[in-house]
Amino acid sequence: MSDFRPVPATDREACQRILQYAFTPETGPVEPDLDGDWPPSLFDQRGLYDDDTLRAVCKLYFLDTSVRGAATTVGGLGAVATPPEHRGQGYAADLCRHALHEYREADVGFVTLWPFSTPFYRRLGWGTANTYHRFDLPPSALPDYDIAGQLVRLDADDWERLRRVETAAAAGTALSLRRSEAWWRERTLADWDGGGVPYCYGYERDGDLRGYLVYTVADDADHTLSVSNFAAVDEEARRALFAFLGNHGAQIERVTLQLPLDTDLLHRVDDPGAVDCTVEAGPMVRLTDVGHLERLDWPGGDLDCTLSVSDPLLDRNDGLFRLAVNGGTATVDTLPPADSAADATVDITTLTQLAVGTHGVDAAERLAGLEIHNESVRDSFADVFEPESVYLGEFF
Repeated sequence: MSDFRPVPATDREACQRILQYAFTPETGPVEPDLDGDWPPSLFDQRGLYDDDTLRAVCKLYFLDTSVRGAATTVGGLGAVATPPEHRGQGYAADLCRHALHEYREADVGFVTLWPFSTPFYRRLGWGTANTYHRFDLPPSALPDYDIAGQLVRLDADDWERLRRVETAAAAGTALSLRRSEAWWRERTLADWDGGGVPYCYGYERDGDLRGYLVYTVADDADHTLSVSNFAAVDEEARRALFAFLGNHGAQIERVTLQLPLDTDLLHRVDDPGAVDCTVEAGPMVRLTDVGHLERLDWPGGDLDCTLSVSDPLLDRNDGLFRLAVNGGTATVDTLPPADSAADATVDITTLTQLAVGTHGVDAAERLAGLEIHNESVRDSFADVFEPESVYLGEFF
């Protein structure tokens, strides 16, 4: 039987080799870099062992965010990797099952990840949390707004000011990060992935920071400026940040930005034809336990229904449940199998997307396989599971 446990210092080199082959095989069989503290500070390194041999590894992050308007901690499952000699034997799925169990034991109800393969994780119960726009444009295409404040260079010592802007800009958006000091210092404003130390500039007026950019400049033919974080608390700050990027025209030839779907950049530029814009799938999310619905706030209405839920990975989420919502509070009870049909049938993927707000009922029926068998619960079901803004943009 496989064993899921922390990776000790004695297996650090083996762990690093697995990760290097999985995510940077183009570097060749280089010696692992074993500098730095162990265990790491930002995540818990876990390994799946079989006969005391390390078969697969992953990283467990604990991320401060919000769901349904309430502050909560969600899991971030990262760097899931199995060496090629052990692939195709179910180790990755087993690793995910163990990770979900550990998160559930820690009272974490949602687990997010950035998939190497969406179909693979979809088969394990994860669903896309949000999509986003990726823009690629010359800086000359950006509008040249007049600004009243000033742009200032910032660094990790400004993390508290940056976090206040981050929180204000993301108000009302589910799964948006509230980064810790360590995360700002060791991840957002550090060269953690080998892409270079990023720049950080903020827009302030009368000493009040109202927006910021985090970006790198590539050593390529276009000297591409890539924005990894863009946050503004108001329209004035948003205009100032776009103007700042546009002022790089003598230095760079391309700007790339990743922004939420509700962005209006194409309406701001004089020539939309100069802008390449693509819609891309973002991270994925899934519930660790149907019972976690009890932990959320449900102000949208009252509901009393039975749900038939299927979960391909966790038996505890596979079965019949009674979901009752009254006065903003939910209760979930496991029911014995019955001959009568449930009011609704849903898989764990779609139930998760309904819970975080990715889909409302109409979209879940149209796109994600929700089936409502009892029409008398449709309106109350839709009132409870209202869609919300969801955007997790930072890779981990």
